Amino acid sequence: VVVVSTPSAFPDFTSFGTSDGKPAKRKKDTSNSNVNSNRNGDSTGTSKRKLGVEIDFDDAIREVHKLGSTQFTGKQKKEYEAEAYKALTGREKKKQKVPMKIVRGIKKAAAKREKRVEIENKEAGIVTAVKRGKVKKSYSETNRRNRDIHGPAPDIGFMKGGKYNASKHR
Repeated sequence: VVVVSTPSAFPDFTSFGTSDGKPAKRKKDTSNSNVNSNRNGDSTGTSKRKLGVEIDFDDAIREVHKLGSTQFTGKQKKEYEAEAYKALTGREKKKQKVPMKIVRGIKKAAAKREKRVEIENKEAGIVTAVKRGKVKKSYSETNRRNRDIHGPAPDIGFMKGGKYNASKHR
């Protein structure tokens, strides 16, 4: 038999029912509430005595989340750790730098997976939301090299003497 003790922040639930499942009998309140009432009609007698153990639900939720986070893996674990870091320090954790070629490969593999899942869902008859088309950037090597050599192509104006001059007519 495993005995588990609860922290003091959690209430004692024995008063809600007995071990056989029947509700516990309550004692009648014999205090005169009319004598202890104030101008607003509130009873001051009930506020003086403790009605039960108060729970800080925010702390309880954090504890449950922390306990559940021990089972996180992969991306979910990293996201939880980043969230905990931000809560502790107040700023974002630096992300690891990854070469563009590897990022492109990861995105390509993710697109393949999404397409495969979409096809499987269609064959299974599962209705999903319609995805909007995104404007895709072209990542060709020639465009990237030209941009590195010549800088960004200006939409309006021109560069002269290290200074960007914008056209007035636009």
